[in-house]
Amino acid sequence: METDEIREELIFAAQEAALAERFGIPAEALVPLLFSLCYGGDWSYAAEGLTAISAVKKTTVYDDERLVGYSLEEIYLFVDPVLLHREGTVYRLEKCGSAPARLLVKRPYRVRLGARRIIRATVHPLERTIRTEDLGAVEMAFTGSTAYGIDHEMEHLAGRGIHGEGLRTFRWGG
Repeated sequence: METDEIREELIFAAQEAALAERFGIPAEALVPLLFSLCYGGDWSYAAEGLTAISAVKKTTVYDDERLVGYSLEEIYLFVDPVLLHREGTVYRLEKCGSAPARLLVKRPYRVRLGARRIIRATVHPLERTIRTEDLGAVEMAFTGSTAYGIDHEMEHLAGRGIHGEGLRTFRWGG
């Protein structure tokens, strides 16, 4: 690694470390948010007296005239989340961690989640910025992919893995 790359890594790490102090939360509460940022996807974390999940909402912004766009990511961090409501049923294929293959699972279409703190990080790839803010909310509702991810991560916090049917139950069509 070159000197400039090391310097950039150290500056980025210092900015990450400052987030916990800025929001007045334990540093380990940021683990899911940082994993979503670095590795993508939704994450959960549990330690003595603390739980946290992150959920990613993506929006593609595209300019038809210039033929260029970007995917804006909003990463929501829920500190000490509680699932308040699940609604609807969506059947979807999911794979988790070291599971050998995807499973057909049932997820709610809509969820309402409460939390002690809700922090949003907005990642703008063209501006190369990560804006963070405490939403001051104690509950939020989500639909679609973000709701599925929240439901999945809440399963992890409850100590459950995903359950569903394997692909072998599917039949090939003509």
